[in-house]
Amino acid sequence: MTDTRLMQLVQQAFDYRGYVTVVRHDGSSLVGFVYQQDVAEIAMFDEDATQRVTVPLRDIADISITGDDSAARAQRRWERRRDSLEARETSAWGEWEQRPTLILVALPIELRGIASVLRSKVRGTSASAMLGEHRVIARAVGVGGGAAHVVAADRPSLVINCGFAGALEKSLGAGDLVLASSVRDESGESVMARESVLRIARRALAYTQVAEGELLCATRIAATREDKRILARPGRLAVDLESWASARAAERAGIPWLALRVVLDPLEIDLPRFASEAREHYVPSVVRHTLRGPRAVLDLARLGTRTAIAFRSLRRAMQQLMPVLGELGACEVHS
Repeated sequence: MTDTRLMQLVQQAFDYRGYVTVVRHDGSSLVGFVYQQDVAEIAMFDEDATQRVTVPLRDIADISITGDDSAARAQRRWERRRDSLEARETSAWGEWEQRPTLILVALPIELRGIASVLRSKVRGTSASAMLGEHRVIARAVGVGGGAAHVVAADRPSLVINCGFAGALEKSLGAGDLVLASSVRDESGESVMARESVLRIARRALAYTQVAEGELLCATRIAATREDKRILARPGRLAVDLESWASARAAERAGIPWLALRVVLDPLEIDLPRFASEAREHYVPSVVRHTLRGPRAVLDLARLGTRTAIAFRSLRRAMQQLMPVLGELGACEVHS
């Protein structure tokens, strides 16, 4: 197979919103969902959505589309119905009241905070609860990936992305909330939040101070003040690693989405050096950092204080959003 043909297959698999089968040169195969690609490898969830697998491009002999693209099927169904829609009672995937709200976070520590709001227990990488007749599922999908897969698998009526962010506006401090009016990736592509969704969120958060503006989704953590200053633009409030993937997955599925972030590190604050790389578990790095001396211990103490403040703020905001999840999920997303 030529390199050009291989790259075409990789791009097709990445763009597809269902399962594909990757055949290796050694004859083995892997069925799963491609959620990330680069010049040397692809990253996949296996078909049970329990493991992430990295496959070097040099090992790939062929890629075939073998699973159903549920988001595309949803779009086709909506297109058939678009000229005859009555009241907004059903989604493109089916009855709206039968679809859960999907809350996406990156890290297990963030998931535990959401689980406490839901009064639920974390099981693996998820937590779920029934709020009246409405089901809510919260999932930790890792840093920068996984959103497209879980949106396709869970078929929600609403996607909420939440978690920590770094401030790009000097007026924002630890614990301040940012409601995304749009999400932009580093290439400059932007997804606008729907005004109907924002209107309901503003009403629910009326007694909480919330800044509204653009979120930038970066490919690496902006750990220093210099990093954040480079990314700052007028109207751009914060930077994270996950909101773009969630917003794009929801848009492609034709469902409403909301991105709510809480500031962990203000613009003029540097994160500890170990925080410049995203990890699911920081304990070993924290221990090593404390060995650097008293100033390092003080930095960790300040980070711990900001984290506690951010957690309280995020939990409070999510508690205020819980009563309006049904309204948010019923918002019209097509014009």
